[in-house]
Amino acid sequence: MRWAGFGMPQNGRARLGFALCAPAMFAAATAQALPLSSLKDQGVEHIFGSYAPRGDCSQEPRVRIDENGMMFRANGRNVKPPRVEYALTFLGQSYDGITSVFFPFPVGTNDYGRVIMFVNDDEKPGIIRFDSDLPRGQRADPFHAAFTGAGPFSLCQGSVPAGTPAPPEPASTPPVQGVPAEWNNLASLVGKYPGTSGRDNIDIFERGAVAATLKARLGPKFATLRTNLSVVSPLQRAGRYFYLSGNAPHQGGVEQAYLMIDPARREVDIGLWERGKLTVYPPADGARLPVAPDIRKMLDNSPPETAVPLPGTPWEVVPVQGRAPIAYVSAAASPNIEALSLYCESGKPFMAMLLNKPATTGTMTMTWNFSGRLVNIPVQRANQGGTQWIGGLAGSQLLPLLMQHRGTVMLRINGRLEGEASLDNSAPLLRNTMRVCARL
Repeated sequence: MRWAGFGMPQNGRARLGFALCAPAMFAAATAQALPLSSLKDQGVEHIFGSYAPRGDCSQEPRVRIDENGMMFRANGRNVKPPRVEYALTFLGQSYDGITSVFFPFPVGTNDYGRVIMFVNDDEKPGIIRFDSDLPRGQRADPFHAAFTGAGPFSLCQGSVPAGTPAPPEPASTPPVQGVPAEWNNLASLVGKYPGTSGRDNIDIFERGAVAATLKARLGPKFATLRTNLSVVSPLQRAGRYFYLSGNAPHQGGVEQAYLMIDPARREVDIGLWERGKLTVYPPADGARLPVAPDIRKMLDNSPPETAVPLPGTPWEVVPVQGRAPIAYVSAAASPNIEALSLYCESGKPFMAMLLNKPATTGTMTMTWNFSGRLVNIPVQRANQGGTQWIGGLAGSQLLPLLMQHRGTVMLRINGRLEGEASLDNSAPLLRNTMRVCARL
């Protein structure tokens, strides 16, 4: 089998070569899934209640959702997971419907388990659907299978979603201002959090030499930096340098930032992600600061400077000398995937994936997530460098779903979120390029 993904235009936009960074990339935690041990004050009170198939809570399986979490009953057993993962961006960064997605049985910090739970499924209030997310050939846990095999769950009669009354607002008191970040006081501020008010906070946005430098360096992008450090780490130190990082609420990996400070040079080094694309603002003299280990980990686990911003670019036809053209699309806001291409080889359909960093594993699973409908494609290495991967599409629903859906499709590798791909122009383009090896 030949690799069909190299007949690309020679410009950087169409260079199919983004790769996975070794297994440590897959083990990185993602800020787009929020672990919850309690559902109190999490903004999900509208889904509270008891659910069962056909809305009959006298039968099993059934599930109860309340401020204490989720309780599952099946096969005569009650299971209350100590935590669930709230998949905030499972349906896309721009999704604003009523469906909420959870991983109710996470295995560990970086393994969300084999069950996906859709509450208010298909935009229908009071409906829950459970899907299995098992690797090929793996048998489901019997308790989990009771839910994934039971069909849709409905809110049981007499089970009214509960609301939580808002707490009384505290009496207003004059705010205490944060300590301005100056070049000569950063060591004393290590461990404190950015914030313009509060005696234990650091003011890096309004007053002080650091704030003035940030405003001058970023200009109109200063407001974006402030937003993208809304959820932020405390100030930390690495040698003579100081740093912090954060993201906009629920937007890790897409809208985030880091700040490194060199008080000796009176310089700052800033990384700002917007719509999943990194832009670096180095010191005024152009000499970059050494990257602290925590910031290096953030860079390794986030979309790079070469990433395509959300929502991505339309599908393209790419000619290949001596063979049929291929269908090509760039990945958007992906830490590892640069682009994907679909092509025909010996009368059969295939997918090629190009990565921006080499992966060291021999096989992986690449998943296309169409609003909760998952298509898993096993892929194998196609070059020694571990940046090119291929997988067969025979028997898969990928091509029909690419032609039926609109908007964007979420991408994953071995269960890790990997940005999105646009579906713009996919249907007519695939109809033309894949008709020789697939019925469309």
